[in-house]
Parts: sequence; C-alpha cells; structure tokens
Amino acid sequence: MPLARRHLLAAMAGTLAATAMIRRSAASGRHDDWPREVTDALGRRVRIPRPPTRIVPVFSSNTEIVAALGGAERIVAIDGLTTYPPDVLDRPRIGNRIGFSPDIIARLGADLVILTPARHAAVQLLRPMSLAGIPLLVLEHPTLARILANIGFIGRAIGSEREARALTRTIEDELAALAKRFASQPPKRVYFETGAAGRAGFHSVRPGTYTDDILRHAGGLNVFGNRMNLSQVSGEAVFRADPDHILVAGNKADVAALLKRPHWNGIPAVTAGRVNAIPRGQVLIPGPRVVEGVRSVARALHTDPVSAS
Repeated sequence: MPLARRHLLAAMAGTLAATAMIRRSAASGRHDDWPREVTDALGRRVRIPRPPTRIVPVFSSNTEIVAALGGAERIVAIDGLTTYPPDVLDRPRIGNRIGFSPDIIARLGADLVILTPARHAAVQLLRPMSLAGIPLLVLEHPTLARILANIGFIGRAIGSEREARALTRTIEDELAALAKRFASQPPKRVYFETGAAGRAGFHSVRPGTYTDDILRHAGGLNVFGNRMNLSQVSGEAVFRADPDHILVAGNKADVAALLKRPHWNGIPAVTAGRVNAIPRGQVLIPGPRVVEGVRSVARALHTDPVSAS
C-alpha cells in the first residue's frame, strides 16, 4: 500500500471509530428519557433533569456546537471572546480572559453550563454551579475524533441526538471524500504557523492535536510532527525543515507580515508563492467548522480544486 494512502487511512481511523460509537449510542436513546445522566471529561456523572432551555456555553467551540445542533435560541449567554455564529452575539457576556461570573449565570436562570477547562473556567465555575444546582459539563477537544464525539455528547445532553447524528455524518462523509481524493498523492510537507512571538520565535501546530488532524485529512504532513510537547519554533528551524508549503492561521495581513521577515524570502516555498492564509476560526476553534478548515487547507495545498460546498 502506498505511503500516502496509509497516511490518510490512519488519519481517518480514529474519526470513523468515534462516529460509529456516537451513532450506536444516539440510536439507542429516546427523546423522552429524562432525567439523563452523562459522564463528562473529568469523569463526573452529571444529572440533567429535563431538556435544557437556557444554555450557557463557555468558549467558542462549545457555543458553535450547540448552535450547529439547532440550539442557538436556547443559548442565553456566551463568553466575551466568542465571535461566531452571528445570531448569538447579542447575548449577555459572562466573562472573558480575566474570569467568569457565576452570579450572571445564575441570574439568567441557566439550566445547563458547558465549558472547556481553559482560562481557569472549570476552577471558577464548578463549585458555584454545583451549589446553585445548575448542571455543568466539562468537555475537552484535543483531537478531531474527540470533536466529533463531543458533538454526539452535547446532542445527548441537550436532547438533539438527531441533529448530532446528521452533523457528524456530514463531517465524516466530507472527510472520507477528501481522503479518497488524496489517497494516491504523496502528502505535502507543511509548516503551519498558528502565531508569532516576535524574536522569541513562532508557534507551529503540535502533533496529536485537532489542527494537526485537519492538516493530515487535507493531505498534508506537519514538518514539525516529531515535536510532541513543543509548539514554538525558530525561523532557523523553518529554514532547515524546507517545507513544500507554508500555511498561516490568520488572514492576508498575517501572510504579508510573514513575507516581510528578514531572509524568509530564501525559503523555496516563499519564493514559489506557496504561502496561504487559513481563517483562524476554521483551524483553531475545535467545533463544527473544522471541516471547513480541512477544505481550506486542501485548496491551499493541491492544484486540483477542492469544492467549497
């Protein structure tokens, strides 16, 4: 079996297993079996007494999943850094980088809080929500397979199993189609920059993450895939890696800034014009838009057009 085909089939394996599990568990559930108990990422058994109607998702990923499952109208508040989808941006904000307010959540009459353990959100909200009797779920989205599994998990938690099955099936089918398209091609070697730290270096995608999964599903290969715990790299390391393509999580201005860096015009990928911006929301927010990220990355890496549909 060609190396490229093994590369893509391996990328699909975890995703397919996760979605199969989602379908089996969701198919066995009934829409009237409330109260429900679910086990979150911290191993906590959380009881949800009735279908939630006043949901507070903390962080963009959880907000986007709830909205994608048809729950936008049930979202009563979001965190201060969420910018998508547009139809929930008028909701009250319960906090930002500094912290989160359990008082606002309680005053809004929330009946479910969904968060990710980042920026101390779990530490700040777990005990207050427990004292207030408000169910709180903690999710982690480390890989693409876990994102799909969490779509099913949230679907179960809010009573939207049918929508979760449809969404995961759509994403799975798209990933399978892309894997088939690129199976016969050698993977493109990519430096994928997610941020710049000035003289301190640059941030690249770490292996074993959902952004790395996005790259692999799009027929790419992370040139820093052997750096398991380090995301920061130097310009010299990028030169030595000599990637076929450079991707920047950002916009055209971020690409322009990269092209102005001293001596980066000596990298063959730069000289050949193989530097592209990928919208940050598609590759750095672990929600349903990751499939758009796969399409965007695939269009940047391959001369064969990839449909935007």
